[in-house]
Amino acid sequence: VVAIVVILVVALSAGRSSPRTPAAAGVGSVSSPAVHVSKDGDGIKLATFLGTASRRFYGLGPAPRRLQVIWKTRIGGGWTSGKFASDPNMYWSGTGWTGMPALVQDGGKLSVLISGYDHKLHRIDAATGKILWAYDFGDVIKSSPSVIANPHPTSADDKYLVLAGSRRGFGLKMGDPRIASYRAVSFGSGKEVWRLPVPRTLNYTQDTDGSGFFMDGLDYIGVEPGWFYGLDPFRTQPWQVGGKTYRRPVVVRSRLLLGTAADAARDPVKHSEGVNLAIEASPALLGDTIYIASGDGHVYGLRRSDLAVVFDYRIGSDLDGTTVPTRAGKLLVPIEKQYIKGHGGVMMLDPSKPAAHSLVWFFPTADRPVAEWTGGVIGSVAVNDEYGGATKYPPLAAFNAIDGNLYVVSQDTLAPGTVRGPNRERGLRTPVLVAKTWVNSAISTPIIVDDTVVDAAYDNVVHLYHLAYKPSSQGAAGALRSRDGHWWTVSLHQTASFTAGSAFESTPVLWNGRVYIGSRDGWFYCLGDK
Repeated sequence: VVAIVVILVVALSAGRSSPRTPAAAGVGSVSSPAVHVSKDGDGIKLATFLGTASRRFYGLGPAPRRLQVIWKTRIGGGWTSGKFASDPNMYWSGTGWTGMPALVQDGGKLSVLISGYDHKLHRIDAATGKILWAYDFGDVIKSSPSVIANPHPTSADDKYLVLAGSRRGFGLKMGDPRIASYRAVSFGSGKEVWRLPVPRTLNYTQDTDGSGFFMDGLDYIGVEPGWFYGLDPFRTQPWQVGGKTYRRPVVVRSRLLLGTAADAARDPVKHSEGVNLAIEASPALLGDTIYIASGDGHVYGLRRSDLAVVFDYRIGSDLDGTTVPTRAGKLLVPIEKQYIKGHGGVMMLDPSKPAAHSLVWFFPTADRPVAEWTGGVIGSVAVNDEYGGATKYPPLAAFNAIDGNLYVVSQDTLAPGTVRGPNRERGLRTPVLVAKTWVNSAISTPIIVDDTVVDAAYDNVVHLYHLAYKPSSQGAAGALRSRDGHWWTVSLHQTASFTAGSAFESTPVLWNGRVYIGSRDGWFYCLGDK
């Protein structure tokens, strides 16, 4: 009984007691998402990267008609080490990959939580852009923050915990016992609550790029050295290192994911720091199984009760983006072009089948050298499942590729013919392409909210697109079937844009007529209709 009461209290404090107001009626409107988050009342509105443990909720409309600067806040930048000891230090500005804000409403005021390359986690007043506090991690932060409601707060200060991960710590060498790149601070004041020591393994990094999710008392997170944890964020122990005493969370469950000896041997460049087997993605939940992609080339399914590996699909490439479960029970996996002979792109798996027989389709993208990448998809895949795609409209998937394009494809309608796979496998099916538009390459993730797509890329532009759903009939050109049995044609049209002073690598949020996003130009923007 006590457990049930605690669960109900946490759910109510997270603002999930009432559904959102449905979109206006008519063609193109979308019914309430299955994620029950309201714009009204206090609570957590967007809890983690891509919204929830299912990684397919990106905010609530309406969408703005224009992308004017409502306010902008200076984030600045900071120094970070090169990938290896022989590399020079680098100065990074603004916000980067993944860089998606979290949203919390408290006392009737909405706050934006954002990680910065200035080494700081920021809480910003969503109405004014004023920085309310900033906590210094000691290195650039790529992880999108996660927010957890505290079931037993001691004051208004720790009503919520904000968790994020950074690079290992500027000035700290690999293996330094002080490295603790995953931390929690209080929402009220930004005071440190705990830090998680991140151990060294065969992997070349001790960073934390992913964003955890909280369920049944545990925070589930993967760190780059390959460890996957179930942490108790509200139970801590003293941790003494370097003559100082900190608090560390209790590790309830753990699993080391480093692939096989063959996966380690595939890296042609050997360094004293290690090889590329990093977990940079965020975990996602489907049923009672946690799925996470790893740089060792595997998509793992972990049983939540003990983190035992119950699904293991090997692709072989570096996998950076987060695996996204669909409401139909499939997995969308972004694949980088690295360590493989074929193209990168996006793959759909059916984890209800044995891993060796789980491939549904593969959508390859073209090779193109951009910075350190040679092709494929670095970001994650957005879906319209929570915005009508599960029932009323055809289920869609959208993603950015290194080849320079934003793609929108059908989730469940296959195109004629076959393609070759990431390892040049023959005879793989591929989905119907719905739309393709040039954005000059991107590692960010687009979002879909109602009939709006928001995307920001290396063309320095935030794009606002309208997804037009038009009634059609079976057999008509381009017609796609919704899961309630109706037929539609779908098209994509840009309706507004905003150009910043540099590129975008971060994922945006759309909330009640405002787009929140950070840029590599050193600024964080609130965009919409003035």
